[in-house]
Amino acid sequence: MAPEPYSKPETLAALLLGRFQAGIAGAGTEVLQVLAARSVRESLIAALRQEGHEFTEDRFFAWYAGLDTLSDHSAAYLPPAEAVRPKALSPKALCQAILTELRHNSWTSLATAAATLQQAFMAPEDFNGGADHEDAHATIAAARQVVEALKAGGNGLPFVPVERLFSAATQSLHFAREDNAIELARGIDRDKGVAIERRGSGNSRWALDLLAGGYLSPRHGLPIALPLPGLVALPLVTSPLAGFEADEDNLADHAVVSLHDTLARLDRWLGDAKADVATMRSRLENRRSSGRAQRLAEYLAGFGPLRGTQIERVIGVSRPGVRVVTSTLEASGLVHSQTTRNATRLYLFAPGFDDALPSPLDRREVHPSSDAIADYEESMRALDELLSRSTFGAGQN
Repeated sequence: MAPEPYSKPETLAALLLGRFQAGIAGAGTEVLQVLAARSVRESLIAALRQEGHEFTEDRFFAWYAGLDTLSDHSAAYLPPAEAVRPKALSPKALCQAILTELRHNSWTSLATAAATLQQAFMAPEDFNGGADHEDAHATIAAARQVVEALKAGGNGLPFVPVERLFSAATQSLHFAREDNAIELARGIDRDKGVAIERRGSGNSRWALDLLAGGYLSPRHGLPIALPLPGLVALPLVTSPLAGFEADEDNLADHAVVSLHDTLARLDRWLGDAKADVATMRSRLENRRSSGRAQRLAEYLAGFGPLRGTQIERVIGVSRPGVRVVTSTLEASGLVHSQTTRNATRLYLFAPGFDDALPSPLDRREVHPSSDAIADYEESMRALDELLSRSTFGAGQN
């Protein structure tokens, strides 16, 4: 049975693209700023994970604020058994390169967010930053060569251009995905060994994702040139070095599904931004310092938690000014503060935090049921009888 027209990935992706186009056209400046900050965060986290770094989001924000390492085990230095795998780029060098690239984006909101958040980037120095800075920028340059070599599509829709991007990635020695490798691990007896499957190392397709929005905007339907983290997710194929040629039909289907998933994420992020801005407006209306408080709330909602020193750089205030602005946001119920393990306070956008706790009024109005009161009184009578018997028995002894 043929699939229903509205269940085809191309149709669903086209509907999502139209929805996103309309959403961007109707979005205000504040919404776009929240979306831009969210794009920066998602791009950084996706790139770090693609490179092979393992961490939680909480750890990422602590690392970004200069309060902790990104993970307990550095992916930049591998044990001898893993020496055949290329080392991951150091996290700080990788993020610096991405922030620098985004600062030059044609979408003004994104360029502004990247420049602002780069000032707040306080991650600790890592060991091999010098060489890795060059490698990170070289990776972006290689991705730009791939994208610039692509031919434009015909009808203004993104399907053919994305298929071409995927095809170019599979033909690139820099970005193609490799199969898991089978290696022979030898023990004391050099004539014998055990075959071990090693998972493929991290990849650098984050650089293609970073430039994909500019490639699709505006001539291929994307209304703004935002990065598209997770777009170029290739199916498992072997390296071009092995003489493998990708199945173009399968690759095209995979590209359309990946585009659909990416557009669904963008639509969700835009919806989140609109809801967050609506909440900010309703709670900050007629409040003192609402201008800078609104700006800080946009970055906290879009990017994530920040410490006081970062906030000084993000909204350009002194330390006392940080206290005034954060107090305004806390009083409005938009922001909640928490103390990290090294006694530094982080501020996070959490408009529903107080709603999750019972209010004092709720606690006053809670009354036990008649059955609960009867059970309580019965228990007290039984306890009194037990105590009376115990006292009487003690007197007889």
